[in-house]
Amino acid sequence: MLLQRILTAIPLALAVIWLILTQPTSALTYVLLLLALVCGFEWARLSGVTARVWQFAFALLVSVFSWFCIEYLSQYIYFLLLLATGWWFAVLLFLKSAQPQLKALVLSPQKLLVSLLVVPSTIVAMYMIHSMDRGAEWLLYSLMLVWIADSGAYFSGKKLGKTKLAPNISPGKTREGLFGALLAVGVYALLAAYYFDLPVRQLLMLLGLSLMLTIISVVGDLYESFLKREAGVKDSGNILPGHGGILDRVDSVLAVMPVFVVMFDWLIEPVKGLH
Repeated sequence: MLLQRILTAIPLALAVIWLILTQPTSALTYVLLLLALVCGFEWARLSGVTARVWQFAFALLVSVFSWFCIEYLSQYIYFLLLLATGWWFAVLLFLKSAQPQLKALVLSPQKLLVSLLVVPSTIVAMYMIHSMDRGAEWLLYSLMLVWIADSGAYFSGKKLGKTKLAPNISPGKTREGLFGALLAVGVYALLAAYYFDLPVRQLLMLLGLSLMLTIISVVGDLYESFLKREAGVKDSGNILPGHGGILDRVDSVLAVMPVFVVMFDWLIEPVKGLH
């Protein structure tokens, strides 16, 4: 299983890196809208939409709304990202006492509504990051932060994990894994600060922001696990061999991206076009 995950992840990661570093924001946007389409389809399934035609219809709604936010709601983008940031911090508090209940085929309009905030805000955030100065590098930084946090948590949890982080939602997550993720991201942030030639104040801000984003990435992962437990499924889909669905791969990204843009704008430097 691990080998299959690696064989899938490597070409996928290389394709993402190539896209971010070599293609214009307009080309990236088309890929992001396709991503929104697939995420919307899988989210509809997790929300209890059983008819395939309605799953596709909702997926189209999510993708079109994401495009509409970029093209016509530029003056409201900051509010959208603030709302998504507040949502993810609220989820952090919610998950501390969450008790998923198996609801399988019960339709949940609330979960569908959440996806209309979470997915478009991520698409908009990635669009905004890629558009700013050195945006391709900063977007790659934020994505690699998620990958490094996930890898750090996996290997440290596998080696040292004993204390369950959220046993009701994801029994495999441990506090030791979280500490491993924080350590790995901390080192990564310091190296990135050197690469971006940040002064001491911005270096410390980036370090603090990156550690916070590590926690938020875990929140995104746990929230999707919560949705899957209530839907009674193991994976959000089966599009990626060894990984499951697209949501299974981008759940942490959905949480990290809007928070990254808002906090980067506050702590590091203003984000072009955000205000």
